[in-house]
Amino acid sequence: MSATHRMLPLLALLFAPCAGRAAEAPELLITNARIHTQDAAHRLVAALAVHGNAIVATGSDAEIRALAGAKTRIIDLGGRMVLPGLIDAHTHPAESAQDLDKCNLQDRERSAADMKAAIADCMKAHPPARKAWFEVVQVNASALILSRADLDAMRSDGPLVLESADGHSSWGNSAALAAAHIDRTSHDPLGGRIDRNAQGEPTGALRDAAQEKLMAALPKPSVAAQAERLERAFALMSATGLTSVQDAAVGEEEMSLYKHLYDRHRLRMRVRGSFHLTDLAAPADEVTAAARAFRDKWAVDPSFLRADAVKIFADGVIEYPTQTAALLSPYLDGAGHPTTNVGPSYFKQDNLNRIVAAMDAAGLTVHVHAIGDRAVRQALDAFAYARAQGVGSDNRDQIAHLELVDPADFPRFKALGVIANFQLQWAWFDTDYIEKATLPYLGPARSRYLYPARSLLDAGARIAGGSDWGVSTFNAFEAMEHALTRSLGRGEKPLLPEQSVPLAVMVDAYTTNAAYALRQEKTTGSLEPGKRADFIVLDRDIFATDPFELHATRVLATYLDGREVYRDPAAKF
Repeated sequence: MSATHRMLPLLALLFAPCAGRAAEAPELLITNARIHTQDAAHRLVAALAVHGNAIVATGSDAEIRALAGAKTRIIDLGGRMVLPGLIDAHTHPAESAQDLDKCNLQDRERSAADMKAAIADCMKAHPPARKAWFEVVQVNASALILSRADLDAMRSDGPLVLESADGHSSWGNSAALAAAHIDRTSHDPLGGRIDRNAQGEPTGALRDAAQEKLMAALPKPSVAAQAERLERAFALMSATGLTSVQDAAVGEEEMSLYKHLYDRHRLRMRVRGSFHLTDLAAPADEVTAAARAFRDKWAVDPSFLRADAVKIFADGVIEYPTQTAALLSPYLDGAGHPTTNVGPSYFKQDNLNRIVAAMDAAGLTVHVHAIGDRAVRQALDAFAYARAQGVGSDNRDQIAHLELVDPADFPRFKALGVIANFQLQWAWFDTDYIEKATLPYLGPARSRYLYPARSLLDAGARIAGGSDWGVSTFNAFEAMEHALTRSLGRGEKPLLPEQSVPLAVMVDAYTTNAAYALRQEKTTGSLEPGKRADFIVLDRDIFATDPFELHATRVLATYLDGREVYRDPAAKF
């Protein structure tokens, strides 16, 4: 029996919406292509057929062309590569899109004087009204120490806010701190720190949750204006092949922006939100009730907009001088001597255990930010507690970032069914963040386990890929290059090259494994009959590309639900 005959029962079911009607032909055929289906067998086929928003068949050119009807559109790709639509399992589109029009320092290391000059250029190009707020984003926080005098010198006639590229630090000048009611009497919030001088006065630097009062004081643009920026951001994402995202920390504001686009039929991205749990000291039943209510309120469309995950920040970041990541042993000082600083504790372990178990019991995926090895272990301990209660073994729980992991914890990911949600765009020998601000403060022994992707893969962990945009680019092909080369480019020093992983692993990380992490593997992540027609056309075969050239991969077209949502103007097909 031919492959075409084997497909006929399925095709009849998909093409005939009611008995007695003639089977409808596919509306679109993709032919003469190298289609990586990413199915369980990782089959490579030449063609696929789309009807409505679904793939109805895959196979050879002859088999698929035989399905064409009089109105079927046939696209000959001339041998080009096709992948399932890429899925970013950890990103922040609604929040990061709002930075598109702000003064952007491009995450470059700068002195206070250089920063002052760059901000002056921004204000010259876009002069703020006197006493109006002025925001500066993508500030490189590595080794950056600013005094209140430095900040006031950057702007004296109104509030100035600087926001770090990593999202874990902000700075405000005197006018901004006064507007946010932050002074020497202000207390450090749970999960945050206000940096102070020797006299106890705030220096202007705010770490983690301490940023919230400053951010709340900023004036908010209209929902329409914010949604317009988000729509622009999604168009840029579509151009890199993304068709689904998991927003890693949402509240009412972020979900309202997504809903604004959805209601106007302008949401051209599948979105899963992770409800940000901000009070890890509250009783587990209260936190869970709030998360369940949030999930129910934002169950807009199971295929396009939902919020059935929760986000927990277990710590901050490792880099000096922030050092809010939770470590098993103390940070070293700049001379390599141990200190007493092991990083903060943002929760009590027993309460975290109860919260995680309650979320798992409610069917909510738990998504944990953990940078330091202690934070990773504490998250795994909470998942172990939940499993001992009999909940969450197939709940797609995940730990994101994983900058430093103790080897004793490698096998626990597989044993507990916890997904390793990596941002491997960061896995290169960065002079600012790694060489200057991390390695001296960890020492050589611990530094052998930075972004340990290969170790976790070898231990059986499922790896999903994410960007953490706007911390770094959402271009998955750049992250794939760094995952393979562990380097910024040819001839550059690599970061722990023994932790490199194969390209096939990274393609899985952005397709099948990311779909699994988002609990949508039944509809996306692979190109199989019955699944949604989310796919992308590439300008090259990435499996035949020099790993150092993966970043140059261009997406020629992106299809979402069978509709073209992006086309490269130079594409010839």
